[in-house]
Amino acid sequence: MSAHRSELCAVGRAFLVLVWMAWVFCARGAAQELLPPATQQPHAQITALGERLGVQLLAANRKKPFILDLTLPNDVPCPLGAWLADRLSESLAESHPELEVIPRGRWSSARAPAKFVHDQNQEYAQNEQRAQSLGAEVLVQGNFAAVPDGIGITLMASDRLAGGESRFEALAEISITSEMQAMLNNPLPERALLQGAFKASIAGIGSPLCEVCPAPEYTYVAKAKKLQGVVIAQVWVAPDGSAGNVKIVRTPSPALANAAIRTVHNWRFKPARNFLGEFVPVVVDVAVSFRLDIIPSPVNSAGSATAMSKKF
Repeated sequence: MSAHRSELCAVGRAFLVLVWMAWVFCARGAAQELLPPATQQPHAQITALGERLGVQLLAANRKKPFILDLTLPNDVPCPLGAWLADRLSESLAESHPELEVIPRGRWSSARAPAKFVHDQNQEYAQNEQRAQSLGAEVLVQGNFAAVPDGIGITLMASDRLAGGESRFEALAEISITSEMQAMLNNPLPERALLQGAFKASIAGIGSPLCEVCPAPEYTYVAKAKKLQGVVIAQVWVAPDGSAGNVKIVRTPSPALANAAIRTVHNWRFKPARNFLGEFVPVVVDVAVSFRLDIIPSPVNSAGSATAMSKKF
């Protein structure tokens, strides 16, 4: 009987262990279901975006940034943009105490220029003046749009108001929460594609940088007429940095348009990246300057091949 009882006890203990293990696995599964899914946790992603920007600012020894409200593409304001800027400013200040992040609450007390604004570039220039009055060295702007798994964000910054020439760029795709959804009166616009390419500097996509940019050569007619000015061209930049599908957006004279197209076709770019660091095709506007007092050299710096990356 003793042996039989021992056997029964062993079987009972084994059964209890199995029941306990099953309960543990069920409890873990239930707990995981109660936790917010990854799509409900954007704060770590926002912190990582701030970190990407902060590292660049410290490397350039620029320690006083101010972050403007983020906007939808084409500078359309959105309440979510202010919330994102608040979170970015807070996370940047917390993760990098060595930075002197200008509190966003001080913006309303900054001196606002009274001059009437005619376009977005003038508005940005006025924002620079206001940020400078707060002691900022870097003014950060950004935009966002809907992507398949959340929203894409592109941050762009310049230290021009501190007399510098540095540009900073940080990219991210973050999840969207119910709190964020509640701030939207309308569905977010989707990140646009044009000619099978992304628009540069929009919603998690970076901008290309022209690295080999020969100055434009004057045609005989343009030189004879002493034509000068800036031609704005839209160019498709491939992931290998080559330029194609050049279209004229604005030109001071038709005689300069063909010369600008031939010039841009010979440029080579450092291609744009997405938030994962992958090279992607983009469409970007570039400026081609025609000046009679400049003799073209075989290779000019990127300064003569300005990418029109939104106000910089």
